[in-house]
Amino acid sequence: MSAASRGAAGAIALLLAAGGAEAAPIPPIGPLDLCGDVAMQSWEPERFVRGKPGFSGSLGRDRKFPARFRVVLRNYRGVDAATAARINGVLSMRPEERGAGEPRVVLLVPHGDSRFLEDAASLCVEGYHIGGDEGGTWTRYRTLSVRRR
Repeated sequence: MSAASRGAAGAIALLLAAGGAEAAPIPPIGPLDLCGDVAMQSWEPERFVRGKPGFSGSLGRDRKFPARFRVVLRNYRGVDAATAARINGVLSMRPEERGAGEPRVVLLVPHGDSRFLEDAASLCVEGYHIGGDEGGTWTRYRTLSVRRR
């Protein structure tokens, strides 16, 4: 690429950045049916996030995230390793959730009852779907079943 081409490309990039950001949707995942043993789980209450002026998509609007569980499954079934890796990337699997060489997958499971997964040994989710953009990630499911200890 010549110096003139690089300069033109840089100028175009600056113009695009100055004109506000475009929403970049997450390529949707699902619907999926998956099950596994509960390795970790935590509950997050509903939260409200103000939009950022000048941005499109959900980042530019006020939005509400539903109360939800963050669940890490081990011995999962229903998805292959590549799909699990994609889910873990989109849902930002944390280092402490990875386990010691054991395949795991993280899920965000919308649910308003903070005690719903108490004593959960395993769970199955049917019709699980992930979508969103740079403003947030939303998940939904058709059915959820829990086996307790």
